[in-house]
Amino acid sequence: LESDPYSGTGKTLVATASNALLFMLIFGMAGTVDVMQLKRQLNNRYAIVIGVIMQFVIMPLLGFLSVTLLKDRGLTPPMGIALLIVTASPG
Repeated sequence: LESDPYSGTGKTLVATASNALLFMLIFGMAGTVDVMQLKRQLNNRYAIVIGVIMQFVIMPLLGFLSVTLLKDRGLTPPMGIALLIVTASPG
């Protein structure tokens, strides 16, 4: 019987390390934003509307279609739920 390497303290360390790495990644990306370019993009209404439609209509629809088409090809219910959550979550 093998022991789980990610139990107890190991699981906590992995979760903490992954959260810290994710924070550094997002912080590093935010540090490279040019403020003037960001202001120009915020005034581009077409880009904002397309982004909102893609995020809240197209992505969840594609996730639903993927789950529907793949449920008979080995996609388990937990995997389907995870796919729906990922495609329906903004950001």
